Amino acid sequence: MAARSSEDPLTRAMELPKGTTTETRAARHQLEALAKQTSNEIDDWLKRDAAVAKRNRQVRLLLLGQAESGKSTMLKNMRLVYAKEEFQNERLNWPPIIHYNVLRMTATVIRLVEDAILEQDAHPPTRPSASSNDVTHPHPGTFTNEHRVLCLRLKPLLEVEAGMSKHLVQSLYRRPGEEVCVHSYFSWTKHFQSVRHSRADALKTEVKRVLNGSCSTITQLWHDPIVRRLLQDQGFQPEHEAGFFLDELERITALDYEPTDLDVCKARLKTIGITETQLRVRLPFGHTDWVVIDVGGSRTQRAAWKPFFEDVHAIVFLAPLSAFNQTLEEIPGVNRLEDSMLLWTDISSSPLLARAHLILFLNKIDLLRKKLERGIKFGSFVRTYEGPNDCDAVCKYMKKRFLSIYKEGLEKLKESEKASTSRIIKSFFTSALDLTSTREVIMQVESSILHDNLSNSKMI
Repeated sequence: MAARSSEDPLTRAMELPKGTTTETRAARHQLEALAKQTSNEIDDWLKRDAAVAKRNRQVRLLLLGQAESGKSTMLKNMRLVYAKEEFQNERLNWPPIIHYNVLRMTATVIRLVEDAILEQDAHPPTRPSASSNDVTHPHPGTFTNEHRVLCLRLKPLLEVEAGMSKHLVQSLYRRPGEEVCVHSYFSWTKHFQSVRHSRADALKTEVKRVLNGSCSTITQLWHDPIVRRLLQDQGFQPEHEAGFFLDELERITALDYEPTDLDVCKARLKTIGITETQLRVRLPFGHTDWVVIDVGGSRTQRAAWKPFFEDVHAIVFLAPLSAFNQTLEEIPGVNRLEDSMLLWTDISSSPLLARAHLILFLNKIDLLRKKLERGIKFGSFVRTYEGPNDCDAVCKYMKKRFLSIYKEGLEKLKESEKASTSRIIKSFFTSALDLTSTREVIMQVESSILHDNLSNSKMI
């Protein structure tokens, strides 16, 4: 048998012929380098082309609106429609956040009551006695020792709330009473999962135990008529905010509590930064991918909006009509409904968004109705309104105002020759915590976007 050659045939094939000059060798190396560079450029081009093709197949939606407008809740509703299994698999990660919402609101109530008691002790309210001008009696509606005892019994909750806040933000500092913010890149669900067997697990168990043991005391404080009047006087109305669970404490604080879809949608964890959520929308003939971009709504974060205007197919703008009697947290002198209309004005007339469709959600109609039924006068805050203090009439008026603003913006775009003849606008009255009606609205939005995509593709 012939001896097997120890030489690598590939190496032998690549060897230059004997007698090859230095110049030839250099030229060959140069050609090889050029071929490799060309190959790399082709690979890069193919990757870019694939990325562009994928981006072209995507529908990019930009969620806009001021802080507290309901963007996060609407995004949860969209995930319920298009990523329901994933959404429901995450539900068991939400009890710590829901319990944190309870802790934070309870802590706020405790601090307000304690401050009121201190103020009362410093300046005790009195009224003249019928029998003598010298003898005074406590004014009805003042705080008593019972309120002091309730606050004292709930005092440990303040430390638990502070510990939970510190754990969420990974920070050693937070001012008392200030709401915790987490960056959008901080995946708190994965964080809780990754440290399931460490102090995080112990903290969750401790929070659950403390809340379960304090349920009746919290309920007693929350439903106390003097406390409720104080909260109303202070302008603190947690029942109108996301993350309100104080009317469901017995269920929420049960040791075997498991959140519902509605609980997850109600839960609040304030985020700062940009989040992108990919949703797969299934169609009779395949699917399309939606990329939903949620950007911060506070005034300090609005400068980050403009870079996301490019290549966006539709703007989903949320205007909370229930905020007619509220002001911005950042600028207390600015009415929130007026701020929403100013934002809508900018969006409607922006040349960068001239080709983007506009989806207008006149949101939080349920809270608007409750406020009007309690006797809060819409016309006292919106001076141009002269109609009845009725939810349907107010909604009709505000829809007309927003559509009028849109038409004015469209005229400006026409003057600058930036207007698009294919641009559509759809408006809806929404309550993001009404999951059934919100699902119907989302399906109507899907139908509009799908119809537009097919039209642009010359398929209809």
